[in-house]
Amino acid sequence: MSDSSTPKHLNSTANFVLERLPFKNAKKAYESCTNWEKYMNELFAQKVKEALEGKESEGMDIMGSLVRSSYSPKNTQKTLGGVEKGEIPESVLSDSDIFGNCFVIFLAGHETTANSIHFSIVELARSARHQRQLQAEVQRIFGDSDPTTWDYDSKINTLLGGFVGAVMNEQLRLMPPVVNVPKSVTKGQDQDITIDGKKFTLPAGAEMGLNTIGLHRNPKYWPTQPSKLTGKEDDLDDFNPERWLLKRGEGIKPAEISAESSEDEYGCATGRTTSAELYRPVRGSYIPFSDGARSCLGRRLAQIEVSACLAVIFQKYSIELAVDEWASDEEVAKMSGEEKKALYQKASDKAKEIMRGATSVITLKLNPGHIPVRIVPKGEERFITLLD
Repeated sequence: MSDSSTPKHLNSTANFVLERLPFKNAKKAYESCTNWEKYMNELFAQKVKEALEGKESEGMDIMGSLVRSSYSPKNTQKTLGGVEKGEIPESVLSDSDIFGNCFVIFLAGHETTANSIHFSIVELARSARHQRQLQAEVQRIFGDSDPTTWDYDSKINTLLGGFVGAVMNEQLRLMPPVVNVPKSVTKGQDQDITIDGKKFTLPAGAEMGLNTIGLHRNPKYWPTQPSKLTGKEDDLDDFNPERWLLKRGEGIKPAEISAESSEDEYGCATGRTTSAELYRPVRGSYIPFSDGARSCLGRRLAQIEVSACLAVIFQKYSIELAVDEWASDEEVAKMSGEEKKALYQKASDKAKEIMRGATSVITLKLNPGHIPVRIVPKGEERFITLLD
């Protein structure tokens, strides 16, 4: 395969149709696919060249790692004009496999994390008290120091094990990236499972979906209290990070604790200091990153990205919902405290409605609709300081 004949990983028929359909979204999809294809082909060619030259990648090089599994010198025949695959074992990835895996990993690693940050920000904008608690904790951990000086080794477990980690976990409990986790039984034999002391046999090859939303809102497994927002017997539909903080969640009814409680630090092995204060769900009741041997490989990176992003933002800023739909900046400036509260409640109610309407295409997202917010320097808030 020469550099001039780069792999065609996209369906040519689909591209042909998308290019010619007289619809704006179809043209946008075609342009996006084409641009992504060009970028990935260039990256692919570069990584093949590096693999053949025996160069090692630095850092987290997903494409490079996949390419080296197929294009190491022992699996290829090098020519000056390009690369020709030789006698390659069946276990080696094809070009299509490499592109497909890269697409899924990039999408899962970026879209899901970005959505989690977005959802966390919106929940904190709707819950002023929790936003102030998060800001206070970030201030306690980092003070006014520049984020470029923050030390990973000494701070990450403190960050994940406190209120920032609780906010992230609670958001993932309410709006996990994947609401239906596919699982299957191996085709070679049946599999027995035990639920509430009863044994069940799953037939070989059976496919099923784990209901993430249902698991995450089962009062049997979660600390809960009567909802202050809806009046329901439990608050498992509400955003309440304090349920994760056993020492701070006063009045919260404890969930069942069993010998199967997670020992891997709420879905990620992060060291014994991380979850000393955080609630550990019963194994299998909290699966935003799935569970078992095929759980998300990038969960540690995602947890660090989300918590670090929240810490950087809320060290110096507050997040407020934008109210431009109902009032201009000039009108807001003339309002009393009570009028501002009433106005902000409108924005909060609409944000809640949009969040509840989130749907899954590949991962959970707000579709259609968006929730506008304002990033406000501390001390210049218009609403957050007035709310409970």
